[in-house]
Amino acid sequence: MGTVAFTGIRILLALAVMAAISVILWLPVINDRLTAMLSRTSKIWAPTMIVIGSVLLAIGLTNHIGKVAIAGGSMVGAVVAAFLYDNY
Repeated sequence: MGTVAFTGIRILLALAVMAAISVILWLPVINDRLTAMLSRTSKIWAPTMIVIGSVLLAIGLTNHIGKVAIAGGSMVGAVVAAFLYDNY
């Protein structure tokens, strides 16, 4: 039986694997806390974002300003996506 040489690269690789496993195990906890925080503040910001996004979308479409229309549509789409993620 031979001995295993612990070189600096192998130690760093082992530390990187341990860090990756720790991050993978913490992802559900972080996701739960983030979702809870966003759900708590969504009652305040969601109506505001829908109104501002709709106004920007209407201004962009009526004045043929593509970037403003894209920004407004993205705001409304983000609120809809967050609502779907939170409730389903």
